[in-house]
Amino acid sequence: MDLPVLLITNGVLLPEARLKYTLHLLGVSRARIESFALPIASVKQLYTVPGDLNDEIKVEFLRNLKDFLTYLTFESIESAITLKKLLEEKNFDALADFSVAQLREVSFSTMLDYLATLDTSRRVLLANEWIKECIKSQSDPNEQLKRDHHKELVKLGTLIPANDLAKLRDKAQNVVRKYGSRVKSGNSVEALEGKLRDAQLPDGIRDRAWEEYDRLKGMNSQQSEYNVLLNYLDLVAALPWSKSTPDHIDISKARQVLDVTHDGMDKVKKRVLEFLAVRKLTDHATGPILCFSGPPGIGKTSIAKAIAKSLGRKFERMSLGGIRDESDIRGHRRTYVAAMPGRIIQALKHAGTNNPVILLDEVDKLYAGVSGSPSAALLEVLDPEQNNSFVDHYLNLPFDLSNVIFISTANDLSQVEAPLLDRMEVIEMSGYSHREKLHIAQNHLLPRQLDKNGICPDHLIVNPDAILHMIESYTMEAGVRQLERQLGAVCRHGALKLAEALNTDIAADVVPELHLPIVIDRTAVKHILGIAKFERLNLVKKLGRFKPGMVFGLSVSVLGGKVMPIEATTNPGKGKVQTTGKLGDVLKESIEVAKTWIRANSGRLSCSSLTDIDAHVHIPEGAVKKDGPSAGCAIVSALYSLAANRCVRSDTAVTGEISLTGHVLPVGGIKEKVLGAHRAGIRRVILPESNRADTSELDDTIKA
Repeated sequence: MDLPVLLITNGVLLPEARLKYTLHLLGVSRARIESFALPIASVKQLYTVPGDLNDEIKVEFLRNLKDFLTYLTFESIESAITLKKLLEEKNFDALADFSVAQLREVSFSTMLDYLATLDTSRRVLLANEWIKECIKSQSDPNEQLKRDHHKELVKLGTLIPANDLAKLRDKAQNVVRKYGSRVKSGNSVEALEGKLRDAQLPDGIRDRAWEEYDRLKGMNSQQSEYNVLLNYLDLVAALPWSKSTPDHIDISKARQVLDVTHDGMDKVKKRVLEFLAVRKLTDHATGPILCFSGPPGIGKTSIAKAIAKSLGRKFERMSLGGIRDESDIRGHRRTYVAAMPGRIIQALKHAGTNNPVILLDEVDKLYAGVSGSPSAALLEVLDPEQNNSFVDHYLNLPFDLSNVIFISTANDLSQVEAPLLDRMEVIEMSGYSHREKLHIAQNHLLPRQLDKNGICPDHLIVNPDAILHMIESYTMEAGVRQLERQLGAVCRHGALKLAEALNTDIAADVVPELHLPIVIDRTAVKHILGIAKFERLNLVKKLGRFKPGMVFGLSVSVLGGKVMPIEATTNPGKGKVQTTGKLGDVLKESIEVAKTWIRANSGRLSCSSLTDIDAHVHIPEGAVKKDGPSAGCAIVSALYSLAANRCVRSDTAVTGEISLTGHVLPVGGIKEKVLGAHRAGIRRVILPESNRADTSELDDTIKA
């Protein structure tokens, strides 16, 4: 039966064009153009030639066609109905044409050759081969990546010029060559099998891993659990179950490393050397969990790095600040979407050994939330009796953490939960004196900033007096971070001068001739950094001569020690004491104790009993909350000064607690408080007699 060769689907009238009509034609049957002369073409319809197809080819073609259909999405229901009808009739001629029409990988010229093939058996064989190649490429990640690039290029083809599109196509092919093989080898089950064999898994772990691997091989790659299990086994294979780094402990070298990298801190360095010595003399020593506590910027993290360097072990840092979820430590269970292992397992995977030095940074900033308590999860990690079989929720396999050296840091130990604090040996680290800061700046901070800003040390010289001026007038800190920032500003100023001198296009009257080296003195520091932010003796100069009721107390916080001015005055009244300055309950109780003691001993002290007047005690910086048991002596001094109408020396600070019977009690943080007074220009500090032993930690320059 003769069929139409072409059907007109629609036409467009073009009144302004030379050709008035544009026709859209749809092919219906095979035909060959015999002659073509506008506007008439002579065509001849072609008829297919039945071929001999054996049953084996028919069965294979139908099987491949059904597999191929799983990758197809039909644009209309009519196409699906047509296919169903052809399958029921087993019309291999029409099935071959239908399936080839769905292929996007076949080129246009190849498709024309296929249409010109009249032998039905030949067309079925061609369609079968192309379908098999398509099915194979669908399961190949490398080929899938190529197709994705091809689709994107086709989409962009109408938007990008031909030359740019060709360049983009070349880049896409380079991406496929560079990363395609990695995708293929990294995610294949065969590569995973090799990783598991090379992982040196312990006996119990090995059996569990191969059970999961056998389950993976039985899965279809399209299943949702397939990738979850694949990622899980990748983690199991990547963990260092049996890989460890041998210790190479040289005590003399460790002492040298600590002395070079850290000035002062003799007590801390002594304890670190003792820790290393015990590790050297005892094999498989469990050892304590060291916790370095002190203000920011004093070298807690660098001490931990020095320990790892002395041991020859890998170093991993875990920042715990702000963590509220227990799963960050223990991991998420695999049943959850986007589950991942905890921070401990991730650190071990990144280190590549089962005995690294892991720094738990800022353990005082762990918070309990609705998802559990991270600090409670750390109890198992830091307990030597339990951590030899630590079970991460994601991994769900016991991992031995007994070879790991855990070191923690904290700014405020009062924020660390008691059970967690009990697991650790606390090493207090105090701030630096001016002399120690000067040595650190000369030996470490300035060379680092010169290198960072690309300046030769011979081209920029910062006088020690200028560095000391920066310490006294531009920083007020226990550590050296702010000092390094100021040195960085000085180095950037020098870099600008050097860059301008190298630019020959700038006129000489704009940029004067530069003489090397550039020398930075006090005057240059003031020119570069501007007005001093913290003038030495600023408190004494600011307050001037003291009036009765004024005294300097001392306080200590996570930022170090500082001077705490205390003011007291009187008003007519009935002996009440008013307090302001956002004071805590403990500090208010110290004021009540001081008031009672003054009244009880007013006769012996020859001063007013404060019974016929009201006293008002104020501690400035009202926005900052203040509390603690170390201001009793300073408050007694302020109230006695007020009652006796006598002034306290303005260059003196007082610390210590007082009992109701008048006994002076010892307090903590002596070194930090004295350093804070020294930074503020206080010349004398009165301490409790019981704290005399604490003064041995002070630098001789401060005592003088």
